[in-house]
Amino acid sequence: MRQLFLTGLLGLVTAVPAITQTTPIANVYVQTKSGVRVYNAAPSGQLTLVAGSPFGESGQMEAVRGTSYLISVGTTYLHSYKLKSNGGVGAQVTQINTASYGGSQCGPTTGGNILDKTGQYFTVQLWGALDSSGNTICSAYQTYKISSTGYFTYLGVAENTTIGYRYPAALNISTYSSNDLFAYGAGQTDPYASQFYPFRRASAGDLIQNANFTQTGPTPNPNAGSNYFPILLAADPFSHLAAVMNLPFSSNSDVFQLASFSINDTTGAISSTNTYANMPKLDVYPSSIAMSPSGKVLAIGGSPGLQLFHFNGASAPTLYHGNLFSSTANPNINQVAWDNNNHLYALSYDTGALHATAKLYVFTVTPTSVAPAPGSPYKITGSYGAKGLIVVPR
Repeated sequence: MRQLFLTGLLGLVTAVPAITQTTPIANVYVQTKSGVRVYNAAPSGQLTLVAGSPFGESGQMEAVRGTSYLISVGTTYLHSYKLKSNGGVGAQVTQINTASYGGSQCGPTTGGNILDKTGQYFTVQLWGALDSSGNTICSAYQTYKISSTGYFTYLGVAENTTIGYRYPAALNISTYSSNDLFAYGAGQTDPYASQFYPFRRASAGDLIQNANFTQTGPTPNPNAGSNYFPILLAADPFSHLAAVMNLPFSSNSDVFQLASFSINDTTGAISSTNTYANMPKLDVYPSSIAMSPSGKVLAIGGSPGLQLFHFNGASAPTLYHGNLFSSTANPNINQVAWDNNNHLYALSYDTGALHATAKLYVFTVTPTSVAPAPGSPYKITGSYGAKGLIVVPR
């Protein structure tokens, strides 16, 4: 009887179906006209849409503080939204009016916004106010501290009233140094050239222009008759800066090359030993850049397609993989981002007009292999925005 009882009990136990749950390794946020679509990323890179998507928010999503708060930016207001345990966007926690603080005379908020590596300091750009002649009068970079409860505190402002061609330019701040003490932007300052725009962190935590900044290198072709100018920037975790460079005054002004700079951790100055002879050329017209968390692989998206490079610290980068798309299906890649599990996310708006169907591609990328993730690509209706893609590792 005892044997029969145990046999029957075992049958009951084995009859219960196994329940397996996969813990997401990242949340992926995509801005759409209807709100923010949120995906959970599995260890394989496959995406699952979070129930309730799209989540409504005011303005345009710009950053995520840790895994707790989504920050969005309107015409003058910054908004903070509490995130749910599954990454979904909950209720608004607070908002703050940028027009009430220093630099507001420069205009409304723009797309040149950045969150530091700690997730505590958010810098927003204000630009667009015109003088009587129709020229912009200044650009301002306000910094706010975001508390652990999602609230904003204004810290200070840096203003540009001179840098630009005839009038102050709105130069985006692109990346922080690995020690989080310096930030760098690059942008067009006249019709033909751009320049580095350097910042350092002040004692209060806000960004101010870095008067100690200097740039050395890279060495251009002596026959080109011009210096290199920066287009896109991304820092690695080891005090190096990747920069897409261009020779706008040369006969080959449509040729872009990739350079590496070393960052001085004390002054924020940058220097490069790269030369025109060893800097790799791009096969895409660049519009987006992202450094892998390891600092070993650099992704550059553009028109058309997506390329990968080995990033080699101070040494010149080297080509890792040519265009990841075939010539018959070669989309423009507008934004790129990484998680901490070797997945590269690439968002393309290249399937129609604004608010039409976009595609989100996911690749598994290591220093030795590249492969599409299961389920890629994903169609997204109404996707848009300068920060239309944010990936948050979990």
